[in-house]
Amino acid sequence: MGIFTNKKALLLTGIIILIGGVSFGIHANSKQASAAPAQKINLYETTNLTSLDASKITDGVSSSQLSQVDEGLYRLNKNSQPVNALASKTTISKDGKTYTINLRHDGRWSDGQKVTAQDFVYSWERTLNPKTKSEFTYLFASIKNANAIMVGKKSPSTLGVKATNKYQLKINLSKPVPYFKKLLSGTTFYPISQKAVKKYGTKYGTSAKTTVYNGPFTLKGWNGTNDSWTLAKNNSYRDHKVVKLNQIRYQVIKTASTAYNLYQSHKLDMVTLAGEQNTQNKNNPELKTLSSGRVGFIQYNEKDKTAANKNLRTAISLTINRQQLATKILENGSTAAKAFGVHDMLKNPKTDKDFVDDAHTPNTMDYNITKAKALYQTAQKQLGKKQLTLNITCANDDTSQHTADYIQGQLMNHLKGLKVTISTMPFPSMLTKVSQGDFQLNLTSWGMDFADPTQALTILTSDSNSNMGHYQSKAYDTAMNTADGKDALNNTARYHDLVKAAQTAGKDQAVTPLYESRSRMLVKSSLHGVVYNKFSGAMDFRTAYVK
Repeated sequence: MGIFTNKKALLLTGIIILIGGVSFGIHANSKQASAAPAQKINLYETTNLTSLDASKITDGVSSSQLSQVDEGLYRLNKNSQPVNALASKTTISKDGKTYTINLRHDGRWSDGQKVTAQDFVYSWERTLNPKTKSEFTYLFASIKNANAIMVGKKSPSTLGVKATNKYQLKINLSKPVPYFKKLLSGTTFYPISQKAVKKYGTKYGTSAKTTVYNGPFTLKGWNGTNDSWTLAKNNSYRDHKVVKLNQIRYQVIKTASTAYNLYQSHKLDMVTLAGEQNTQNKNNPELKTLSSGRVGFIQYNEKDKTAANKNLRTAISLTINRQQLATKILENGSTAAKAFGVHDMLKNPKTDKDFVDDAHTPNTMDYNITKAKALYQTAQKQLGKKQLTLNITCANDDTSQHTADYIQGQLMNHLKGLKVTISTMPFPSMLTKVSQGDFQLNLTSWGMDFADPTQALTILTSDSNSNMGHYQSKAYDTAMNTADGKDALNNTARYHDLVKAAQTAGKDQAVTPLYESRSRMLVKSSLHGVVYNKFSGAMDFRTAYVK
């Protein structure tokens, strides 16, 4: 979520300018007229923009900016559902393995070239080419030959995607993927102009001038390293009439207090709140709470004898008051987790109930000190120890440290004989340590690329590289394999498979979900038409305007 610093070039936006006492000559009465507000807003980012190359983007800021200046086959609406963008018609085969997608004929790059099906083919083949060194090749795994291409065993040209004509794309999958259109909505699947890449070479996407755009806005004033840039309305955009904003000015602001002060002085139109700012603005009518598509949790190293004890893990879970953690400790709009996932991933096809509500497993995550103590005593007997020691490894950011401190206090206050220590370190160091198996308990979080329960649940399967706790369950693996295998095209059956997997993980306490991450922000009341994604909180300014 983005924004600025205090420079002369900053504009005061989002206000109505009154022009009074204007004489209209032939009229007897003078009138007071109000000019239409300037369609300009000021926003900020907390880190620098690093790339506009869909094949090479690795960070959220760059992906967010690319989503404003380009578009792909689909975009996600406020309910996290894919709707047509450059796609005009999608036909899916009965076996769910072949997608035939017709493209709009009016898509256009900012250099005047048409956006064609070949732009998608080129983009995806380029991303999967090992020479590109993309970090998001795994997202293509379901497309035929993608896995072999990304490890260099097959040529990128063998990828299961072809341009059958100038405006038609055919995609062949290795297996049906119920959420494939959601996947295709992501920036990693955006088209790339081969002509532009050939023109700019390795400089493509590294500055505003060495990039072409096909979305609602074009980017200006970014040389690849500076901390400010501007999005300007793209008059060659196929649907430019729906775009009302003429300018979105961004600047990098790394300090929350600086951003907050600029917002209060009307030099920013949005600000993400931090710390005490959340409490101060809890009744502010400009307050919005956005999901981030991320779940915070404890993962356990099951190769460690103590951490591997299921009764101990469940005792830990029942000792944590998640509601108190979310509202009193985090104070950023986050909510208590109900299962290993977040709201708005998927709804029950028959009842419309949210997945995490159906997946919630009683007596595994409910705050229950009495039951926790009983399970803890059982664990002590099983381990043959009255005194137990646990270490929590976590990153050194405020959220992680505050959460770890809270959990430490809860456990040591309620579970007699348990000593809990905390090891904090920079996130990269933590990740290295955990990936090497050098931990007992790890406090971490998982952000999902798109809205589907598999995005969280897959990391607990036996063969997942992200299963750093080494959780093993045949019942769990079977449910997951059935969900995206035999039942992939049966929405109701697949839904229940995923609920079964989540409940199995809950009963086993494979991980201990803690909170659904959210952020609170203030948005000027003059800004309207921004589409906020319910699942991820992502913001789309395509239809935004100042009133």
